[in-house]
Amino acid sequence: MKPFRPGHARAGVTLLEMLIVVTIIGTIVSLSFPSLTSGLAGVRLASSASAVASFLTSSMNTVERHEQAAAIVVSPKENRLDTFTATSGDKPSTTYQLPSGIFLEGDEPHRYMLFPGGAFPRIAVSLRNEKGARRSIEVDPVTAVPIVRRLGDATQ
Repeated sequence: MKPFRPGHARAGVTLLEMLIVVTIIGTIVSLSFPSLTSGLAGVRLASSASAVASFLTSSMNTVERHEQAAAIVVSPKENRLDTFTATSGDKPSTTYQLPSGIFLEGDEPHRYMLFPGGAFPRIAVSLRNEKGARRSIEVDPVTAVPIVRRLGDATQ
């Protein structure tokens, strides 16, 4: 190892320089974290709304394909949707449990009856996340196509 000679610069980073860089990185992360979590909550809500629309479409397709009546039960307290058929009895044939942080709006469960060859009921489900953003999923009774809408909210 070479001895240190005054006037020659040493290669490397000093402790003070390292602390300044770590402080700057910490400040940037702390400022961007709230917007990052808000963005993730919005993505989770949009994904859940899409999954609910797919669940409703799948339930309606099953009714038509198997030619048997079914009931879709929206349970806000359990935070899930269930499809019951004559063959499933007291247990749901399919279930969709909403992920944590996403909630069904309302207090009482709603039951929608589906009949093969019949007109589909106007099904409406509203979701919200912990940030207050809301989405509405409505099934058009004429076309049986679910429509996802963003409802007025404070943050997306």
